[in-house]
Amino acid sequence: MKLKLLAVSMLCVLLNGVVLAEERYSVHGKVIDGDADKPLIGANVTIVELQRGSATNRRGEFIIDNITEGSYTLRVDFIGYAAYEQLIVIPDGVKEDIIVELYSTPIKIDDIIITATPTGSPLVYQAAQSYTLEELQKRTASSFGEMLNHEPGVAMRSFGSAPARPVIRGFDGDRILILENGERTGDISEAAFDNVIALEPLSANRVEVVRGPASLLYGTSALGGVVNIFTEDVPAIWSRGLSGSLALTAASMNRTGAGFGRLTYGGSSWAATGRFSHRDAGNIRTPDGVLPDTFIRSTTGSIGTAFQGGSFNGGLSLGLLDMTHGIPEKIDAPDESVEIQLNRYNMQGNANWSGNGFFNDIELRFNSSRFEHKEVELEAEPDGTIDEDIELDILRYNVSSTLTLRHQSAGIIERGALGIYGNFRDMTVGGDEALTPDSRSTFLAAFLFEEIHVSDLVHLKLGSRVEVQDLDIRGNEMFPAINDRRTTTTFSGAAGVNFRFSGAIEAGTQFARSHRAPLVEELYSDGPHLATGMFEVGDPGLENEIGHGFDVFVRYQSTRIRAEIAGFYNNISDYILLQPTGDIDRDSGLPVFVYEAHDATLQGGEFSFEALFTSSLRVRSTLDYVRGSRSTEDESGIPLPFIPPFRSSLELQYGTNDWWTGVSTRYVTAQNRVAPGEDPTKGYFLVGLEAGYRFDRAGRHTLSVRIDNIFDNEYRDHLSRVEDRDFPMPGRDLNIMYRRTF
Repeated sequence: MKLKLLAVSMLCVLLNGVVLAEERYSVHGKVIDGDADKPLIGANVTIVELQRGSATNRRGEFIIDNITEGSYTLRVDFIGYAAYEQLIVIPDGVKEDIIVELYSTPIKIDDIIITATPTGSPLVYQAAQSYTLEELQKRTASSFGEMLNHEPGVAMRSFGSAPARPVIRGFDGDRILILENGERTGDISEAAFDNVIALEPLSANRVEVVRGPASLLYGTSALGGVVNIFTEDVPAIWSRGLSGSLALTAASMNRTGAGFGRLTYGGSSWAATGRFSHRDAGNIRTPDGVLPDTFIRSTTGSIGTAFQGGSFNGGLSLGLLDMTHGIPEKIDAPDESVEIQLNRYNMQGNANWSGNGFFNDIELRFNSSRFEHKEVELEAEPDGTIDEDIELDILRYNVSSTLTLRHQSAGIIERGALGIYGNFRDMTVGGDEALTPDSRSTFLAAFLFEEIHVSDLVHLKLGSRVEVQDLDIRGNEMFPAINDRRTTTTFSGAAGVNFRFSGAIEAGTQFARSHRAPLVEELYSDGPHLATGMFEVGDPGLENEIGHGFDVFVRYQSTRIRAEIAGFYNNISDYILLQPTGDIDRDSGLPVFVYEAHDATLQGGEFSFEALFTSSLRVRSTLDYVRGSRSTEDESGIPLPFIPPFRSSLELQYGTNDWWTGVSTRYVTAQNRVAPGEDPTKGYFLVGLEAGYRFDRAGRHTLSVRIDNIFDNEYRDHLSRVEDRDFPMPGRDLNIMYRRTF
């Protein structure tokens, strides 16, 4: 017993010595406008290596507690100002206030896109871009597809406003991964073009887009790129006391009215937040009239909390979404319509531990959800009643989690990370026209990512990922006899080089091997899909898509000019296509489509240029082009379907720190290079206007106005799925948005 007490006492002494050795310090200071010599309220101040920070208070002051000895990078970001970074050494750097002067610039000079690298490195190896809260306000729309459309390399698959989804470099559906705070959302927007991204656009405070394969970090479904949508449902930084934001938006094209509100209360080491939003939009109005059954009604909300203390920070949130939207299934049948009813309940969270050991940062993220999608056929009876039939009812449970261990430098390795990933999905399919059997899938993966410092000019990245997928197919009422199982192991790898020739010129290139596992719908569909207007037939013999890709970009940026040119080439084996057979299903009357695999190539590039000709005049121009073809020996050169044509844009904006106004033009060429059975589309030219006013220099009180398609031109988008693109796209649209943060 005495020996036990002695051992415990010695252990306590040792632990106490460790605690005393790791003395904690606080970094404090003030952020001001360098021109006006006034405090900036709400600036984000972050210790980059710890991924922890704070926001400045009403006097522009900040404090970050519980920091151990070491060298750190202090980063300050604020809307409308150039980012600031400073090396600080603890404890020497805490002896006096740190005074940070920020200077306004309409061009964001530096940005860290965390979706492209697990280390939080500013080095990039493939084309990527990010959009801040004010930039998202200028692009406000009913969906993320509409919001990001016409950005370099990003197009939109449209089927009305709600199901609009981003298309990156010609890759669509399950080849583009949509993330919420770094984890999978759990919806089924990837499965078919009638499905929506189950997130409210007004809830996003930042969006990052990675163009090109990202399977190394995110596994299957990231073959073509990633769209990462960030919310503040789990606050990362906060100021003490009550803060919040309010947004109101309206649009004339579909008579949209939407509102969003968030309140956050922060203490010294914790914060709690809640948000609520509602959107009500009618049918799309086009130059040819109203496009029926394209309405949206949605309500979303969430509550969350976060904690910070010592070397730990993290939090948890609960959210819900309830939405009903129309599907333009039959334009000429006024007594019949199809609507989608869906709801999503989700829980997400993260935990982060930092220290001074070799693994100096450990992060755990997760997102779990219950998602239900119902396709309902509505038919007006002669007596005036409405008959509702649930044709398809999909219930999916999803759990996604990533554990990442970041490490410090070791020899020539500058920084790196390793991690494990897990994803579990359980899907039950019902309804009168259940399209597939039930299924249960499990993904397990391990990945390694290392950055090597060759010289101040050259940095390398090397990475690999091994992923195992187990897909268990189970029978249901429409598929009672089926019982199948598929287990596959896939490997992804990437090697990249980053060149920083000077402070203004940067170039990067990446070679990557990526993959995508076929969806259950592609493997086992056998039935009518009312919302898409097809009788779909799957093929259980389909193999994983394997892509080998090459990306390259060159970027120049200064305080007045930012330009980037990027190119890509992707060769994909067993590329899965949904092809028409020319047959009509006798019972449903729908055309029969089958899933087939063909080798394919996609190649092209993007160019963007932004310049500040004067302190008030900004010019921005973009170009992008994609060419997609089958590459199987006996089919070489046959175009892939739904490839966007050549597109260009030119924007002129004049403004000050208080207001802005501008004009934008978009020119899209005809798409005559089409797949068998696909109709060509004509080119078009659109003009838009925008204006905005910041009631304070900090941009916390902003009104923006935008008019799209000001001349009400009639045009058809090649990626539209509405009646084989025979119905025109939206006409003139007046969009107004007011946002207030406090």
